[in-house]
Parts: sequence; structure tokens; C-alpha cells
Amino acid sequence: MKQLLYIHGGNLTKDNDELLKIMATREINPFEEKKRRRQTLQDRLPEFVVIKPEMPNKDMARYSTWKLWFEKYIPFLEAENLVLVGHSLGAMFLTKYLAENEFPIQISQLHLVAPVLDDQGLNEGDNYLGDFAYEVNDIKNISGKADRIVVRTSKDDPVVPYQHSVRIAGEINNAELKIFEDKGHFNQAEFPELIEEIRK
Repeated sequence: MKQLLYIHGGNLTKDNDELLKIMATREINPFEEKKRRRQTLQDRLPEFVVIKPEMPNKDMARYSTWKLWFEKYIPFLEAENLVLVGHSLGAMFLTKYLAENEFPIQISQLHLVAPVLDDQGLNEGDNYLGDFAYEVNDIKNISGKADRIVVRTSKDDPVVPYQHSVRIAGEINNAELKIFEDKGHFNQAEFPELIEEIRK
């Protein structure tokens, strides 16, 4: 059975005070049913086993804890047809992890959706990268770890400027860059273009 591992996004906050400010302004609706991409991937790709780790402390994420948690899943991954998908902070995590670490499995497809490169162009309050920051020159180390690498961005992304994806794709040999005009930060549950690409 093919496997797809999906790493969701999150927030980088410096401390509890900043987290409390964010939580105080966040609106909720307990009656709204929200379909998540993680569930949509499983629904649209029944030929895959979709593995969806809940990464720790997503509103005050730390790379060190995400790394530890991610590595607990590696023994369950199979070598044939492995697809990794990361969105936003999840894409930044996969970029840093694969740039800095050996991976025991040859990845069939790596999909980075709206990845963060550095703090350039990020909104004030969103420009703290903490221990997720990495050396841009290390990105080239990803090149041989996946048979196919696709980086996706949208010109109207209000969170991560599309230039981040352009620069990341430029550092990885043979990476494909897909630029959209109107996908925002790709928070839609449905992403047919991604489904189509995974099935190629």
C-alpha cells in the first residue's frame, strides 16, 4: 500500500505572552464544521494510507519537539512509493529536516506547499522563526532525497510571500515550481491540483 505523510502548519510564537495575545483575538465558532485537508487527502486518495501526525504545540511550535515527534513515525514508513507533503510551517519543517538530516528511505514525491524560507517579507508578528530557521545553503542537500520535488506557492498568499518558494525551488536541483494566482495560503480543504500531481 502506498503511504502519504502529511505535516500540517502551525504558528511560531516567542513566549506565552505573545500566545495569549493571539488566543485573545482568535474567533471561534463551535458549531461550524470545518473540513481539514488531512481528511480530504484520505478521502480523495483511497489508494494511499494517509499518515497525519498531530505535531506538538502547533500554536507555539518548536522545531526540536517536532523533530522528535516526526522521528517516531519513521519506523512505520515503507520504502516504496512514499509521498511527503508539508504545508506552511509543515513545509518549512520538512525543508529543514531533509536539509540537515539523512533520511532512511528514498522519497518518491516531496510536496512543499507555501514553505517559509526566512523572515524576509513576513508580516510583523509572523517573522519569528525560532529554531525552525535554517541555512539557505543547506537546502541543496534535499536534491537527491526525493525522486520528485514540487514546490507550490500563490501570488496572493497573505502569510508567506511567493518569493520564498521561488528561492527554495531554485536551491533544489530538478525541483518543480508551481505558481498559482489565487490560492492564498492554501487553507482550502480541497486541493485538486495536489491530488492530481500525487497520482502522476
